Amino acid sequence: MTSTKLLETPAVAQAVVGSLPCCIVDARDRITEVNAAFAVRLKRPAPHLVGVEILELIRGLAVDESRSTGAHCFHLREGEDESWIRLDRMSVTPGREVVCLVDVTREWSALTTVANARIARDRLMKDAEIAAWRFDPDHEVYHFSGELSLAYEALAQPVPLEILIRTQHPGDVANDREIRERLTAEGGTAEAEMRYRDLIGAWKTLRVHYRSGRRLASGKFEMFGISLNVTELAHARDRADLMSGRLELATAAASAGVFEIDLKLGDRWSSEQFDRLVGPDAMARYHTNIFGLYMDEEQPALLASWERCLLSPSVERIDTRLYRPDGKGRWVRLFMRVHRDAAGERTRVVGLMIDIHEQKKQELALVEAKLQAEAATVAKSNFLAAMSHEIRTPLNGILGMAQVLQGEQLTGAQSERVNVISESGQTLMALLNDVLDISKIEAGKMEIAPVDGELAVTLERMRQLFLAQAQERGLSLRLEIDDSVPAVLRYDPVRVRQCFSNLLSNAIKFTEHGGVSARVRADQHADGQWCVQVSVSDTGIGMDEETRARLFGAFTQADVTISRRFGGTGLGLAITRRLARLMGGDITVDSQPCEGSTFYLTFMAESGVKLRPAPDQPAEVAPNDNKLRPVMNARLLLVDDNPVNRQVVRLFMAQLAPEIVEAVNGEEALARLAEQPFDIVLLDVHMPVMDGREAIKRIRTGGQPWKDIPVIALTADAMSGDRERYLDMGMSDYIPKPIDARELTAKYVRLLQGRQLVATKAA
Repeated sequence: MTSTKLLETPAVAQAVVGSLPCCIVDARDRITEVNAAFAVRLKRPAPHLVGVEILELIRGLAVDESRSTGAHCFHLREGEDESWIRLDRMSVTPGREVVCLVDVTREWSALTTVANARIARDRLMKDAEIAAWRFDPDHEVYHFSGELSLAYEALAQPVPLEILIRTQHPGDVANDREIRERLTAEGGTAEAEMRYRDLIGAWKTLRVHYRSGRRLASGKFEMFGISLNVTELAHARDRADLMSGRLELATAAASAGVFEIDLKLGDRWSSEQFDRLVGPDAMARYHTNIFGLYMDEEQPALLASWERCLLSPSVERIDTRLYRPDGKGRWVRLFMRVHRDAAGERTRVVGLMIDIHEQKKQELALVEAKLQAEAATVAKSNFLAAMSHEIRTPLNGILGMAQVLQGEQLTGAQSERVNVISESGQTLMALLNDVLDISKIEAGKMEIAPVDGELAVTLERMRQLFLAQAQERGLSLRLEIDDSVPAVLRYDPVRVRQCFSNLLSNAIKFTEHGGVSARVRADQHADGQWCVQVSVSDTGIGMDEETRARLFGAFTQADVTISRRFGGTGLGLAITRRLARLMGGDITVDSQPCEGSTFYLTFMAESGVKLRPAPDQPAEVAPNDNKLRPVMNARLLLVDDNPVNRQVVRLFMAQLAPEIVEAVNGEEALARLAEQPFDIVLLDVHMPVMDGREAIKRIRTGGQPWKDIPVIALTADAMSGDRERYLDMGMSDYIPKPIDARELTAKYVRLLQGRQLVATKAA
């Protein structure tokens, strides 16, 4: 007789629902009943809520509303208390839904903090006329982000090197070329001032800070930097260089402080502007000590600058701080030059002092903004990694149980419901992976890994993957490869598949009649590289010019009804464009409403060499019965602190009938290994007391009899590089959560094949 599980009893369901703010709505979205928690959360009597349309009710209470997460989220404010709630809907019967109010205040606060920091940084850089840029040495193009008014207007788009050189001062071209060639070939940093024509034809001086970045596949270093408009300061400096005496210096710099020191008699002279700039407190110190004008901590650098000035015939320049009693000082830029008589002896020093306090404040603010931006990026990456881990852990239970149920005898209705659970979980996983992808791209951590391969085969396999989906919608799906496409190219097949699948998925999703066709052609450039173009055309709903203009932004769709009608998050095209640009190409679209769309994906590839087929690798699919028999009844140590995860693994492994011993942390796992022999260990990574990292370290060291036992890491970590990192720790293999039953079975069988099991040894 089968006993009813407690979790499946009406009492437990009623207790769970009663703890959540919930209501029931009819087909017209009107509330038909509410629970006590719902009335308490909205601070309204329950009878007053019945009969009211749910969205109308919440909007009347909210001060703001957002759909950026794909669900209705509302901002509530009650006195000084503020919160965000999300409406989660679940269908219970035809025409009736359960609506739950979910508190998402913490998530919104985190997102708001990151967004405000980015806005402040961008505004500061724009006001200070500072632009960041990146140079791609392989394609010889500059990418600008920020405000720069140069003679070339299209700075928002990639700027070819030869175009930028045309706006550059002829006297700076050679120096700029030397820095560029050195940094892209050898790496390093540099700083220089460069002059460019602006939109009205005048020369603009930029202080350019160069730095080499990552090494590209070509062996060259990417170069990036910051350009600061210092035209006014450069003019002042140049005037100071041309002045040869006190009269010329004072005339040219009427609003700057001028001073002179007689090196033979020790007399000192200063202009009125100089005295006002220095201030009475610093002047009082100046009468007893020539360097008393400046803050005490600045004086060693001033002394070194003075000594350089006495030895050099050129102008000496230094940025320093004037003395102020508050201990902060005031920033000035000091120019000094030594005058000599006919015999070459030093006679006097003349100097110019310019107030640069506000500029320095901006520079320091820029540094602070940069540090804040970097901290925000780190915080975002850490947040996404943490959220990925936390979301994948419960998803493992959801998708795991769904997989188990799909393998059981169910009624048609039950099977359909399980499929809905599974598809919803897979959709959430796809969204999570998209968010991680776009985060890695923004952080510059997404790398392109080209290998030799057959592009036609790669794309045809993707077509076959989507063919059943197209046929279910009554659509044709064709692929044409032009004769211009080489049989073998060197490209990144993973990223090309990702881009092509996004385009096919969108084309099928937004097409209700007709079909989808893809065409591929390639053009070889003078440098031997190939520009590959993949066009995907559909006969779907199309779009207008306004929609096309914002189509490639993250979380962007044609209009607010698209996500309701077709689903999706609006991340696919944003990721596709960024991946295409990482591969040296781009993505564009031609479309008209109701006339379909054509997307053009381009990327750069090199000529490839066809390699001999590699030896067959272990397939990550469920093995057949003949392969299962030798590994049946193995002794398995299952280490995971989450009971749901352990239950999922137990159900997945049932067909192999292992003898399973459980442990909830690494310390218990080591104790079980010391008590009895095992054939294999399934080891979670994040656990209390002792985590999986420390556990695998102790398993592999110390000369214990179990040091060579196969260990599979089961972890919710799924960021780029996690698999390699865990294999380097000593794991035999790696499976990310949510766990796929077929993948677990395949890797389990592969690791145990050919090994004598504990049960066999005992027999």
